[in-house]
Order: sequence, then C-alpha cells, then structure tokens
Amino acid sequence: MADLASGMMTTDSASGTAAMTGSGSLPVHQTRLIFATLAVVILCQIWLIFAKAINWDEFLHFGQVYELQAGQLGSSIQTLPTRLFSWATDVSDDIISQIQAIRLVMLACAVLAAAAVVALARRLVRFEIALLSGLVFLTAGFVFTNAFTYRTDPVAAAALMWALYVFASGQLNWKRVALTGLLVGFAGALTIKSIFYLPCFAAFAWLRWTEKGEGRLRRFLEFCSVGLVAMLCFALLVGLHGAGLPASEAQGSNVQRSLGNFLRFFEFQKIRYVFAQAAFAPVVTAGLIALPFVARNMSSRTIIMLLGLCGPLLCILFYRNTFPYFFTFLLPPICVAIAPVLERAVTRYGQVPVIGFALLGPIFLLTQEPWGTLERQRATIDEVERLYPEPTPYLSYSGYMPHYPRQFPSLISGVGLRRYWEQRSGQIAEDIEAGRIAFVIATGDALDAIYASDEPTPFLPERDIAALRTNYLQHSDTIYLLGREICPAAQVQDVLIVRSGPWSLDGGSLTIDGRRIGDGATVRLEAGVRQIGYTEGTCLKLWGLDHVPQLPEGFPGGPIAGSF
Repeated sequence: MADLASGMMTTDSASGTAAMTGSGSLPVHQTRLIFATLAVVILCQIWLIFAKAINWDEFLHFGQVYELQAGQLGSSIQTLPTRLFSWATDVSDDIISQIQAIRLVMLACAVLAAAAVVALARRLVRFEIALLSGLVFLTAGFVFTNAFTYRTDPVAAAALMWALYVFASGQLNWKRVALTGLLVGFAGALTIKSIFYLPCFAAFAWLRWTEKGEGRLRRFLEFCSVGLVAMLCFALLVGLHGAGLPASEAQGSNVQRSLGNFLRFFEFQKIRYVFAQAAFAPVVTAGLIALPFVARNMSSRTIIMLLGLCGPLLCILFYRNTFPYFFTFLLPPICVAIAPVLERAVTRYGQVPVIGFALLGPIFLLTQEPWGTLERQRATIDEVERLYPEPTPYLSYSGYMPHYPRQFPSLISGVGLRRYWEQRSGQIAEDIEAGRIAFVIATGDALDAIYASDEPTPFLPERDIAALRTNYLQHSDTIYLLGREICPAAQVQDVLIVRSGPWSLDGGSLTIDGRRIGDGATVRLEAGVRQIGYTEGTCLKLWGLDHVPQLPEGFPGGPIAGSF
C-alpha cells in the first residue's frame, strides 16, 4: 500500500465519486468559493498582525529573546525560539514592530499547518472537502485570532502535521523515516507538549504495521529509527542551544518543574477557554459530535485512524495551559478527523452554509476585540523609554518592556505566585527598599488589585503590598514611578528614600534634612531615612527622577493588557 489509502478512504459514495474527474481534479467552481474565503481569512489575519494588541504571553516570550542576548536566559528547555527569532531585534528600534515581524512568520507556519491539514484530509475525502478542512482550521475560533501570535504553537503544529503527512504517505523509505524524525525532534525541542501528538503517530504506525506485503522486521526498524532520529535531533538542538547559556539548574529539573506546573489531572483550571473555543468554532464542535455517527459504517482501519487523530483531545483532561493560543496547536489533526463529517454536510447542505458557520466565530471575535490597545501599548513603551533611556529594572505581570530587566517573573501565573509565597515571600519589598525596582507597570490580577484600592488583597504578602503602595506614584493608567507622596504633618516626618539619586518635588515646597526645597526643584538624595518638614497644604509628590514627569500631550489612557 503506497499511501495507506486502502484504510483511509471513507466511502465510495456517489456524491464523492461524481465530483471527481478522471484526473482526480475538480471543476473550478467547486473550489473557487473556498479559495476565495481562505484568501480573505488570511488577509484579515495579516491585517490583525498589525492591528491586534500584543498579548501578555507574547511579551513574556519575546522578553526571553532579550534575556538570551543579555546572557541571562536560564534554561534551554522550551526556549529554542529565542535563537530562531533573535533576528527580530534588528528589524526595528520599535518593540511592537519587532514582535509583528515574528507574527508574520507565525502566520506562515499556521498556513503551513493548514496545508498539511488539507494534504492529510485528502487521504480521506475529495479535494474540495480537504480544502474546506483547512479553512475550518484557520477559522476555528481562537485559531483565527491566535494563529499568528508569538508562541511555539504554530511552528510546532506545522512541523508535527507535516511529519504526520510524510509518515503516512507514500512508501516509507529511509528518507521519509529521517525526515519524520527530524520534524518530530524539532517540534519536541520547541515544546514538550509535542508528545500530545503521539496518538496520531501511533494510529498511522498501526496502519503501517498491519499492511500486507511488508516485512514486520523492516517496519519495526523503521519505527525505531523514527524515534531514534527524533531523540537525536531533540538532544542536538537542545544541547547546542543550551551550550551558550549561563550555568543553571539541571535540565532534568527544568523538565520536571515544567511538567509539574502544567500537568494537572482533572483540575481544569482553564476549562472556560475550552468551552469558549467550542462555542466559537461551531463547525469543529458539530463535527466532533457527529463523527461517531458518520464513522459507524467505515472500516476498522479508518476508525482507528480517526481515533488517533482525535487522540490529542485527551490532553484537556490533564493539561493546565489550555489558553486560546493552544488551539492552534491542538486542532490541526482534529480538523483532519472531521473531514468525513464535512463531506456529509456539504453533500446535504452545500458549501455555503458550512463556510458561513465556520466564519461565525471569527466575526464574533472581531467584534469583541478591544481596539486601541495596541496604540496604548506602543505609547507606554515609548513613555518608559523617554523616562528611562537606559534599561532599568521594573516590576510587571509580564514583560511589557521586553528589552528592560524584569524583576520577579513568577508574577506571571498562579503557580509562580504560589511558589513566591512559599520560597520568596517579602522579597519584592526587600528589592524595593534596596532601590532595585525603578517603576511598576500595573497589569494582571496581583498588581491591578494593589493599585485599584487601599483594601487588602490576597495575591501578595502585606509587606510587599505596603512597599508597592508607599514607594510608587501613578504617572499614567498603568505606569507607576518611584516616588513618595508627602502629606502635611505637625511634626518632622521620617521618610525612607529607597534609592540614591535625583529626586524632584512636585506641588509645593518643603524641607529635607533642614534644607528648603522649592516646587519643581531637583535635589540629589542618598538612600536612607530623610527628615522631611511639611506642615500645611495639600499632599506633594517627590519623584525619583531628575525632573517632574509629565505625560506627553494626547497620551492615550486605558489598559494595555492585550486580549487573546
């Protein structure tokens, strides 16, 4: 069997056969609408690359590129993209433009994954339906708005799907064995969740194993060789990548921690995104529901293949990070599996209703996008660069200033916050009091809650909360700069200055250690407790800068956290 076709064709239905010409091609009119819709969808995604806000996860991962260049990247596990995309920092001086350049590559990878969906689905259904399967993937809810975001998911999905195609198609010679292993090893070096595709490969391996006319020993050696090449490729890529990194904890410990963080059996911490995805991708959801009924009359070989293609869905039971970006990785084999359902639907209802339902999710998500966030992100980055021309340590939920050193990356997740409470509780306050945090970008639950009100919050220890509220002044909706608010008091006040350097007074005059300081004046202060005299008037601001900061005219207000 050259391409597993004998076990993979669903049916010789009249509708499927009649649509085919003698050469296996289709009349142009049957594919024209699908090609046109695909073109519109891809063009819309290209537009979104430059219009949609950068989400926190993109900032986080792009920050690792700068960590690599600064010699501060601590692990080679799942950080290979930092080398693949380090060129992006030379594209422009603008951080947003750098990420958008990578987004273009991500979209190209997603389109490659869609092409693999078409190629594999063609083994099950006629070309028209296979092409429709690729369209269903690119329009599948969150895939539409996240296929181009900077993550390993689009790249790994493309590599794994084409590895599946190479493994499943044609005579399995040693060239195909090597190429399959290289693609799988490359995907594994990108992300350890590549293992979720194992049921897909297992199903195709079983089909190969049960072919007639092939020696079992040869097949066994070929399968072992695929695994061996994959492991060697993985070890080589991770090893070469890690060789240039500073010494850190053992890679085994990194893998163990990653698995412990993200594998949580039956906890379903992000299950809301799974339900949202099911609603925003109605064709995929309906296809999965209908698949058991459509597959009843298929051969056992085809059913096994379909089960293997749907196997990655099992990861929902234990994988913690089912964020919207994850579905670009998860859904390609599922969109192949539902191809027989799409064929039945098109035969009964035609192309237009199926395409229409596939577009419902993208249309709805476009209406929900918080337009204007990208401009606020760019303005925030520009403002921080204006205030601090040299990279300066800061605190934030994610790497909103990727090229500046960020303190406490653990604020990024609930797992990290829990580890912070267990291992480093109060360290934020210590760093603030030592003058190691110049500004705060207040996004994310923990920091938003601190500055939204004076009430206690459960996210951080009280000492950290007090230090963050006491030592930073609001400059914009999200930027908080090092500074102290000085309110009138009958007696001289002892005020802790946490950082040596220039401090500027805003709003009135006062005395510092007996020296009179006028409104708008800048004075150099040494870190430590200073005696400040201010007896009447409104509260003043003492900024930890060489000038009193003013927002540029027209600076956009509002949140900077980008949505998925």
